[in-house]
Order: sequence, then C-alpha cells, then structure tokens
Amino acid sequence: MRKYGLILAGIFVAAIGSTLVLANRRRRKKRAGMPNHIKHWTDRADYYRDEVLKEISKHGTADNSDRSLVSTAFIKMAESDFRGIISESCNGNAGPAFKLFRLLYEDVINGLWAQAFASDDTIHELLHTEDGELPGKMWQRAAKLDTIFVPPPTAGVQDTLFVDLQSKFWKVMNSYTHGGSMAINRAIVGYDEGSIYELLHSSTSIFILVIDAMYRLHHKKPNYALTAISDKYFAESWE
Repeated sequence: MRKYGLILAGIFVAAIGSTLVLANRRRRKKRAGMPNHIKHWTDRADYYRDEVLKEISKHGTADNSDRSLVSTAFIKMAESDFRGIISESCNGNAGPAFKLFRLLYEDVINGLWAQAFASDDTIHELLHTEDGELPGKMWQRAAKLDTIFVPPPTAGVQDTLFVDLQSKFWKVMNSYTHGGSMAINRAIVGYDEGSIYELLHSSTSIFILVIDAMYRLHHKKPNYALTAISDKYFAESWE
C-alpha cells in the first residue's frame, strides 16, 4: 500500500504535545497586555486558515463520487472546529475553545480514514441515511492511518504518528471536552496565556495537516503551494 509523507508530520507530534502538556501544569510567565497577545495569535491562526482555504478552493474534487462528498463534509467540519477555536479564543472564552480541540482531532482522524478506508456501503450510509456512522473505535482508525502515512523523520523505528498521539493525549482531550479534571481545574483557576498560545498554534498545525493529507489522498500527489504555506507558518515566530 502506498505510503504518504506529510509536510507536517514531525512538527505535528511536537505541536500537540506542547498543547496537552497542560496536564502537567506547565505555564508560561504571564505578561502585560495579554489580550493583545491573544489577538495577535488569533489573527495569525485566521490568516493561515484563510491561506489554506484559498489554495484548496482552486482545486475541485477529482470526481463527483459519494466518497468525495463525504471527504468534503469532513473538511468543512474541521474548518468549522478550527474557526470556532479561533473565535472563542479571541472572545475570551477559552473553555469552549479547548472543548473544540478534541472535535477538531476527531474530524481529522475520521475524515482521513473515511477517504482512505471506508467501504462503499459505509460511505453510502453516511451520506444517504440518518443513522450512518463510522465502524470501530477512534484508536483503530488511528492505527489504520499509520499504515499509509509515514511517521516523523525523528521518530524511532517502532514509532507511529496517529497511534502515538492517540495513546498519549486522547484521555486529556476527553477531559477538557467532557468536564473531567482538566476542565474543572481550568474553570476554577482560568486558562493562562501560554495555554491559549499552544492551543492556537497546535490547532493551526492540525488544520494545515488535514488539508495537506486529504489533498494527497484525493489527488494522489502533493500540493506544493500547501508546502509553501507550511514552510512559512513554521518559520514564523508568534512570540
């Protein structure tokens, strides 16, 4: 089976890891003018969201199949999650933004899996019935994606991309989304500036990742304009 290298694979792992080390209570030193910093970060996230969407809008789907329609729906859902994270962060509502992070991750995994592995019957049920759903569990879909996506160049021989993320961070993401200890403690003490920075930066990374990966799966080739956007993004300092 063909293996796809992702423009963000290595940085993707580091980015999500940075966000969810919140579980270890890591904090940045709080600085004066915090709202201005958050406004700057949300502006940069929104800029890259717009750049990616403008590029991908230039390319139609390879066909008019049901699978293409389902993949398009997952991209739209991921974009909506990402846009919500940006908007809620900008409006000072960090709680909902952190809840959306898990939904963004889910739409990334589910969308890529549906494009690459879903049976025709599953695609039909998702699109044409009211009770269609993906089979199996999230970790199983993550494991399947690791059979076609190359792990980060810095990873060890046995390391994987999506399974590694799933095993390390799934419980933490659930805690934020479903009112676990992470959400409870943050609701009491608040979300510090560093946490919001990492959330926005990681969400931007994930969004660029899913668009790049979906393009490669759908069109069977890389998109060098997306590569250029990615290179610019990771060369840029948001500090």
